[in-house]
Amino acid sequence: MQKTTRKWVYRFGRRYDKLKHRLKRWRGYSPVIVQPYITYGTAENLWIAGRLLEAKRIQGHLEDSRLKNMLHMVRRYRSDEIPFTDINLILGDEVRTVTTDAHGYFHYRWHTKDSQYIQNPWTQFVLQPTDPKLPKAEEHSVAEVSLLSESTEFGVVSDVDDTIMHTGATNFFRHTQTVLMNNAHTRELMPGTSEFYNALHKGRSGKAENPFYYVSSSPWNIYDLIAEFIHIHQLPKGPVLLKDFGLREDRWFKSGHESYKTDRIETILRTYPSLKLVLIGDSGQKDVYAYLKVAKDYPDRILAVYIRDLKPDARSEQMMSAVAEFSDCNVPFAFIRNAGDAVEHAVTLNLVTDDAAKKVKQDAAA
Repeated sequence: MQKTTRKWVYRFGRRYDKLKHRLKRWRGYSPVIVQPYITYGTAENLWIAGRLLEAKRIQGHLEDSRLKNMLHMVRRYRSDEIPFTDINLILGDEVRTVTTDAHGYFHYRWHTKDSQYIQNPWTQFVLQPTDPKLPKAEEHSVAEVSLLSESTEFGVVSDVDDTIMHTGATNFFRHTQTVLMNNAHTRELMPGTSEFYNALHKGRSGKAENPFYYVSSSPWNIYDLIAEFIHIHQLPKGPVLLKDFGLREDRWFKSGHESYKTDRIETILRTYPSLKLVLIGDSGQKDVYAYLKVAKDYPDRILAVYIRDLKPDARSEQMMSAVAEFSDCNVPFAFIRNAGDAVEHAVTLNLVTDDAAKKVKQDAAA
């Protein structure tokens, strides 16, 4: 019964989206943007993704009021997507076409061999909407795809909430206030995080270009906010991998936090069979359990696990039991209070240079 109900609700939603799309085409869309997502790939297979949306004009500023921030957040979640529309993907003189789905998303695997336009660590694509009935669409946007460079030593997977930015995810009211009433400029960076992440980015040699992957259970609607936060605080640029909360024919809404993160990390490991990872998260949600599953399945591929300990006095027996299992996998694990704790541990594993570690500890203390 539930399966049948979900199927009909999903199909009704699809028909409603098509009807809304036709009506908007008849009346005329507002200015339209192609929002590219930073993704990753290899020289043979590049993943390109994004969303075609009506522009919302929600660029945040430091002086914005809480009310304005809240209105911007509501606009993000009330996105007006452009479904069933072709977009040209352009790499040099090569052009391919992808069609947006019912929610305006597009995903494309670009298979190529020995293309002269592939660059590492970043390859850029030009995205152009092709529909002549979108006269107000921006001419083009640029999508960036992360590739491994010759100097890559390892990769880093990082959570977002309460790992790089303070959101108070363990307190519902505090978390809601932070999420709704702050923008990328007013959200708070965890102390020392930028210095620690850039130390990991440069690696043990001090010259590496180690890739970063930001994996969060937040919805794609706030992609721009997270990407802007990373840019503002000079964190290493990298793919921001979020979740689609929309209804699907085979499920009501989102998958679980733990399984989602595990799937994302394992996809990265399969994409780069020789790449080892450092995993960074927090104790507020289920990062410990997601990372443990990855450590069990890929014990030789995980260099270290760092968990920002939000409530040291409130660790559950279940969590401590999971932590003990990391040693069984021979995967280094550490609870950390701040970036200074993390970098001290990273030095012992030869993940960062001594000079970088000193700077991180100074900045974290300050």
